[in-house]
Amino acid sequence: MNSCKNIFQIPPDLNDALYNVSLVLLNSHESIFAPQPHVPCMVEIGGFHVQQPKKLPEDLQKFLDNAKEGVIYFSMGSNLKSKNLPVEKREAILKAFSKRREKVLWKWEDDVLPGQPANVKLGKWLPQQDILAHPNVKLFITHGGLLSTTETVYHGVPVIAIPILGDQKMNAKNAERAGYGIVLPFPELSEGKLSELMDEILTNPSYTTNVKQRSRIMKDRQIDPLDNAVYWIEYVIRHNGAKHLRVPYMELTWYQFYLLDVLAFLLGVVIVTVIIVKKGCSYLYGKLRKSKDKGKQDTSKLKRS
Repeated sequence: MNSCKNIFQIPPDLNDALYNVSLVLLNSHESIFAPQPHVPCMVEIGGFHVQQPKKLPEDLQKFLDNAKEGVIYFSMGSNLKSKNLPVEKREAILKAFSKRREKVLWKWEDDVLPGQPANVKLGKWLPQQDILAHPNVKLFITHGGLLSTTETVYHGVPVIAIPILGDQKMNAKNAERAGYGIVLPFPELSEGKLSELMDEILTNPSYTTNVKQRSRIMKDRQIDPLDNAVYWIEYVIRHNGAKHLRVPYMELTWYQFYLLDVLAFLLGVVIVTVIIVKKGCSYLYGKLRKSKDKGKQDTSKLKRS
């Protein structure tokens, strides 16, 4: 807050800032999400943070290179720590991993993992992008965060997603719908369920086929997403805020924005129509009554005569 005050002598009004946005950089892409309609000042740069694979540390490189049956990479991200898993969930995961032919690389934030199987290698911090880029990595067990999802799609690795919070459930469901992942709800996590899902993904080639197709879509761009972001930022600067990209509704008054003027007009049309119909019906009813009364009078005269 103090640093903000040093920059802005008068704190900006958030509403003014919201309606004075020149450019929106969206961390999304159609390879991950369903296509969405955008206005010109909204630019997709999903995958901008993904970098070319770098050389792995010697121990990791050797571990991955020697994994002839493949590698399962397990990480719950930087905010959710595997060491804080409930004991029963940790034990279930360990038992499932111990029965695999594949090697397992686990982001584990403590010095010791009780009951660590021989095929499991630990790391308090792991270079995730470089690991996913290795051809021996066959499966990524993840929490389903956006950055992890983007990286696994870019490198073409199918996932088992165990979403915990935020957008993770949405990302996990998207992966499942797109056919390159399976959702494993945390309450349902057990040795049997995890083993079943690992077998499904590692023996069914459709998951890898689907994610590699998504990878090709993400990489097939006219311009690198980071270069695209730089271009549009500089474009807005060159054109003094690029107001010509702003859609007209940003300038609407509140009653126009909520279409109250349109609703008032439509309501007026309905009221006028009802009044006209009512008066027309009253007029026709009156004419009909007069006609009936005249008929009764004529009938009475005939009877008297």
